[in-house]
Amino acid sequence: MKTFDLDLEGNSKLVASDNLKYTVGYFAMDLGGTSSRGILAYADADWTPIYQVEKSEMPFEFIPVLTVIHPDGKELVLAENVAIDIFLAKQFGLHGQNAWEEALINSFYSSSNTMFFQEAMNNFFWESSGKSGEEKKEYLDRFLNEQLQKWARTHEAHLENNRLNGHYVGNRTTLADIRTTTLLDVTEKIVGKERIATIVNETKTPGIIKVRKNVESKPSYQSWITSEEYKKLDVKTASFVKSQYPELVD
Repeated sequence: MKTFDLDLEGNSKLVASDNLKYTVGYFAMDLGGTSSRGILAYADADWTPIYQVEKSEMPFEFIPVLTVIHPDGKELVLAENVAIDIFLAKQFGLHGQNAWEEALINSFYSSSNTMFFQEAMNNFFWESSGKSGEEKKEYLDRFLNEQLQKWARTHEAHLENNRLNGHYVGNRTTLADIRTTTLLDVTEKIVGKERIATIVNETKTPGIIKVRKNVESKPSYQSWITSEEYKKLDVKTASFVKSQYPELVD
């Protein structure tokens, strides 16, 4: 197990340096590492996805893990999805400009994170895996028409409160916008685009759709989601879903 480098003063200077490189260590799928990859892509950072990671050597023996690499070769490791995402958002000016903005951005980010990890993955995907066909249908209906419906309804209301300008907080892209975009992307891969579109669409949730379009229109982000590397992740994700839950894959 690797412990964190606690040279606080030196490392605070290191992460403020120019010409940093980054790696994100996670499975060759779009699940837990999706948002950190998305932030780095949006920021047009110098980064590389790493798929062969020895979890036992990581700080908490889990992945994803972020490595920050200084030009002199020194490396810093950071673990845990939330910590990684917030750190990267601050690194690239995608977080709040004051304490209240940060709190709001974190609130929207946390809601979307809960939607994915707790509702989509745990309460739906894993809980229903192995159940009978009728039980699986009930789980899917509950996920779409209760959990996802509530997330979409409440988030749309907040976006309307921000005048449907395509952003959650202020008039610029933040971690909240990117997390919603990656949430929708990966949830479509698990549940299916057509099913998600019954809840999140131009008619019912124009604000959410606008947020996603804004993020995906950034050239560096568009390059990432149309890259061969990304397409390989799509294939691996579909294969994983099919292995666990073949009914979800057309």
